[in-house]
Order: sequence, then structure tokens, then C-alpha cells
Amino acid sequence: MASLRNRIIFASLLLLGLAATLLFLHDNADRSIRALRAGDTEFFLASKYQAGALGAIEKEYNEKVLKVQRAVLEKADAKKNICLKDPSTAGKDPKEQLKSFVEGDCAPLIVIPGLMSTKLQVEIDCSTLLANHPEVMAACGWSTCSWSLIHSRPSTEYLMWIPSLVTPMSFLSFSNATCFGSLISPEYDASQPEIYQKYKDIKGLKINWYGNTPESEGDVDAGFSAVSNLLPLPIQTLGTVAFAGIDTYFTTMGYQKGLNLFAIPYDFRLTHLANSVPYILERTIRYAYELTGKKVVLAGHSLGNLNTLPILAKMSQEDKDKMIAAYTSIAAPFGGASKVVRLVMGGDDGFLYLHQMFGMSFFNQKSVIGTASSTFDLSPRDTFYRFRNETWMQDLLARIELEGKYNPNTTEGQAFWKNTTKNDIPYSFFPGPSETCFTGFTDRPKECIVGISDLGKEPIGRVLNTTYYANSSSMQQMFRDHFTMNDIHITEAMSKDAVASGIDNLPNPNVPIVYIYGSHLATEFRHEWDYDPKVNTLQDNFAFPSKTLNKYGDGTVEVSYSLPIAMKWAWENINNKPGSKPVKIAEYCSSFNRKSEVWDTVDLNGTNIMNRTEYIGTDCDCLSSLPGNGADCFHSGMVGDSHIVEMVANVAITKEKVAMKENTAAFRLSGDYLQSLTKSLPHLLKPREDQNVSAWLNPETEESTQKGRIIFW
Repeated sequence: MASLRNRIIFASLLLLGLAATLLFLHDNADRSIRALRAGDTEFFLASKYQAGALGAIEKEYNEKVLKVQRAVLEKADAKKNICLKDPSTAGKDPKEQLKSFVEGDCAPLIVIPGLMSTKLQVEIDCSTLLANHPEVMAACGWSTCSWSLIHSRPSTEYLMWIPSLVTPMSFLSFSNATCFGSLISPEYDASQPEIYQKYKDIKGLKINWYGNTPESEGDVDAGFSAVSNLLPLPIQTLGTVAFAGIDTYFTTMGYQKGLNLFAIPYDFRLTHLANSVPYILERTIRYAYELTGKKVVLAGHSLGNLNTLPILAKMSQEDKDKMIAAYTSIAAPFGGASKVVRLVMGGDDGFLYLHQMFGMSFFNQKSVIGTASSTFDLSPRDTFYRFRNETWMQDLLARIELEGKYNPNTTEGQAFWKNTTKNDIPYSFFPGPSETCFTGFTDRPKECIVGISDLGKEPIGRVLNTTYYANSSSMQQMFRDHFTMNDIHITEAMSKDAVASGIDNLPNPNVPIVYIYGSHLATEFRHEWDYDPKVNTLQDNFAFPSKTLNKYGDGTVEVSYSLPIAMKWAWENINNKPGSKPVKIAEYCSSFNRKSEVWDTVDLNGTNIMNRTEYIGTDCDCLSSLPGNGADCFHSGMVGDSHIVEMVANVAITKEKVAMKENTAAFRLSGDYLQSLTKSLPHLLKPREDQNVSAWLNPETEESTQKGRIIFW
């Protein structure tokens, strides 16, 4: 009996010890579903719970993305280490490789991503969030900030965009999950004097770009981890690869991230003057120039162009001529986009699946669309009203009228375009309908046309019997009549913030430009509602258009919003406006005058230069799928297309020779210091007030400055 009792006591003590150990090790933070997990585990969990969505992504990845990635690698291998005078320096000492780059033929590259193309990370101060916003805690399933056996508390950080599919903020759900929408919405404080001070995350939260937080900084990769492979999975779609192709291509050419290859991630929720691009981009241009002594090439995609143009407009012509070789604009919505009208009126069915039963709920969409001031960066602009009496616009309207009057598919039209001399047609450098630009595309005529509609006459929206136009007063009235996603006074204030940079004036960048746009896809132009959208949205229901009229574009930006701005800059160069530079208007997938090289000749020093404005066509990855609509060559996927990546690379081969290379930071600084710059990333991580690039590249000055700060503090 004694022996049995002892065994029972021993077993009981063992069980108690095990229970105590489990309780001690128990962590009620929902770390088991954090977004920073290994990608394969994430994919397994997501596949288990959301098999349908993952199946479609996996299919696209296997059938399309891998094919494009192989094409990028093949093209990159053909230019392996081409940017280095001595290819043997690649991957060895960073200083020797950078010196070889300075002596080589390539320019530093800076990329600026578009809307929703920067990963965002949220930091959570649990006690502050719980004290100020218990409703947000509840929406995410958190109820405590301390240890608990039964209650959950938040982790300190999560991937906010694109959120992990199995975290509380995942927006892909059959239920009306509200965690994402509760966290993503910034507050607006109109009393603040500066625009960037008006937008703040709610108390207890801080949203920043991925790589710029304590837990993600180890994966910063010079900013490229935030703008590449946006899905938190080991697989991607054509639209989420983003700048991964450029990363691969340019590093294969001999570039070093953080020294001559730069990404500018930013909080895309915020309008230009509220996000970080205004204080980061120009100093990155100066930083790249001082490191290498070479002019830089800029490559903006979509919204990234609306953040780039104001910077170029405020830089002096002397600085631009000194430090910028070229600006490549990809899929720029400088005139806005009709798609925004649909989004702000009733939400986006592009985030809904399975007959609208699964996806991003109206609450979550409303939280993003209604509070993101960048929404108003992309609203239709008054280009056709503001410039209507200017000569460039008058010429463009005349070209539009001719294309409308003389249809090349009629006998009269064919005769007109065949017999009219090129110089009698406005914008004569742009090919006319007697030429063929597209063969095998089903959404667009084969003839070369500008395809622009007169937004000064054609409405872009209709609700019941009221029509709305692409001008500020009409858009304002539409918001007042039907917009419910935010307070109308805040909405109008954010609209003013969006134009405060002066971008509505569409200033000429006054640098050589490669302007890539698409016209081969059916793209929304006008939306019509046979009912008042407010009836639905005030009840937190979607309000999709009763009818949509499509015209030509890249699937997101219709050509009437993208091409006129390029035509303006081209007209100014042809007509010798002071400061203006040549423009290569490159139509995506067009076969007419197809080129991947954009430089026209060389100067006396052997540097590549552009000396004429012209229309060119670009190759694209979807040509093998024709005949068809070319749907795999679309707005968000353009920047990952192997042919566009190659074109950007060819723009960057400027063949500029540095006259006094010994004065560049690449030659002056030690290898250890240069290596440290790839970790400290001063161009990205220094505070807004610190624009002293020269000090960053002078170790003694930087050290004394840091000491001064410490003493002062």
C-alpha cells in the first residue's frame, strides 16, 4: 500500500510540475499567428483555412509568375555585371565594387512605388490602445495586455499591408471582420499647421513601412523588402511581385542596394505632403549623386509618379541638370482615374469573391477609402478645364476631333488618313490610324490612335438624372451629394491637402522623360447609378454602379487621364519651352517603332543623351497569349514585366564618365563605412529635419554631429 501511495504522490507531483511549467511558458499574445512567421508555415495555415483563394494564387504563380521571373533572369544574365568596369569585383569588397560601378557605364537608380505597393507594419502599444480604444481591442479579439490563461493580448507588431491571411487583421473573410478597418484608419486634425502633422494613427498604434520598425528592421534590405513580393506568402501574383524583378535584374548588373540602387517605401495611405516622400526623395537623389558622382535615374510606378513630380518641380533646374539623367514614369495617373469614382461612391468589388460572399467587407473598404487622403490624389482632375485655352490642349482637342470624325474602318476615314500628310495632323510625332500598333488584341483597335476622350465634354459619372464631370466643382458636388465614407468636411479638407503641392498644374519635370502608358485593356471611363448609392452605403452595404462604360487604358487608368500629360510635356519640348527636355512616349505592348533603347546619341564625352521627342512601342510579356485582350499585361503588373524591367535597365545605362572620381564618397570612404551605410540607410531613416547629405558622407562631421546631439539631449 505504501508503495502504491508513493507512486500516486509521485505521479501527482509530476503532473502538477508539468502543469506549472505549461502555465509558466504560456504566452497569451497571439504570436502563433504573427505575420513574421516563416512563409511556408503561413502558406500551410492559409491553405487550410482559405483553400479557394490560395488555390487561385498558386495557379497564377505556377502558370504565369514563374514564367515572367525566368524571363527576367534570362535577360539579367545577358547583362551580368555590365555596370562594373571590373566585373571581378562583384560580391567581394563593397568599396571596390562601388568604385568599379563609378568607373562603369550605369547610373544609380531610385524607384518609387505606387498605391498599395508598400508593405506596412503596425506597432501596438497595448496599454495605450486599451485605455483609449477598447473597441478596437475588441474588434481584433484582444481583451488584455497582461498574462492570462483565457484572454488574448496583441503582439507588439503585425504586418498591416498586405496582412497575413490568418492574423486578426486579415480582411479576407466570410464574416464581417472589422479588425483591419479599425486599425488602418488615421485620424485627421485640421488644427495642425502643416499637412504632414494633420494625419495621425489612433493612440496606441503606429503604422510605418515594413523595415522601419523594431521587429522588421532586420529585413529592411535597403527598402526593397517593403516594395517587393507584397503577399505574405512564398508565392505571388503578377500584381504583387512589384519591384522584385528590378531588384533581381539590377543586382545582377552589378548594383548594390543602399549604395547605387534605392527604393523609397512610404505610407501610401497619405497624400503627397503628408507622407515621407517629400523629405526622402530629394535627399536620396543628392545622396546617390555624392556617393557615385553620377546623375541618377528615377523610376516611378502609378501613384509613385504623383509623389515624384512635385519633387522635380521644386528642384532648381541647375540641380536637375547636374543630378538627374532621366525620369521613367510607368502607368502614371497624373489626371486621376475614373476608377476612384466607383470606389468612393460604393466600394470595390475587386476585393470580393465567391459571388461577393467572401473578401474585404464594406466596413474595411470604407475604413481605407474614406480615410486615405491618397484617394484624393487619384480623383479625376480638371486637366481639360484648367488648360482648355492653352495651345497644347487646343492641338490635342483637334487631334481628338479628327480621330472621332474620320473612323479608319470606314472608306472616308481610310482615305483621309492615307492622303493627309503627317505634318497636317496635330501631334504629328504620334502615329496616325493609317499605321498599325496592335495586332491580336481584342479590347482595342489595331490602328495607332491617341484614344483620348474630351473630359471637358464627356461626363464621368451619373447618379439618377444628375451627371458629374472631371472638374473640381463637379467632383465636390458629387461628394456632397453621395459620399458617406467619411465626414464631408474632413473629406473636403483632405481634397485640398491633395492639391497643395501644385500638382494640378502638371509642371514639366524638365528632365529627359520615358513615359510608359497602356491602352490595350478595357478600362472604366464612366459609372452610372440608377439609384442613390447612399441608400446602400449608409447601411454599410456596397453600392456598385448599375452600368459602366469602358474605354482604352491599362485596366486601371484610362488614357484620357494618362496620355494628355505626356502630350503636354512633349508639346512643350517640341515648341522649345525653356527647360523642357525630350519625351519618349512609350505605349505598352505596341508594335509600332518598338524599341527597348531610348537614348538617341552620345555627347562629346560619350554620355548617352536624348535629343528628340518621339512615340515608341514596347514589348510585353503577354504577347504569347494572343489573340486575346492581353489581360496579363495590366496596370499593377507593368513594373514587373520583364520587358519593362529591361527598358528601365537600358535607361540606366547612361555611359556617363565621372570627371573627378576621387572626390566621390565611393573613393573617399572606407569599405567598412560604406558597408555601414547599407545598414544605417541615412537617406531613408534620418529624421525629416536632417537633410545634410554631405555630413552623412563625412564620418568626422557625422560623428561630431551625433556627439553634439547626445550632449544636447
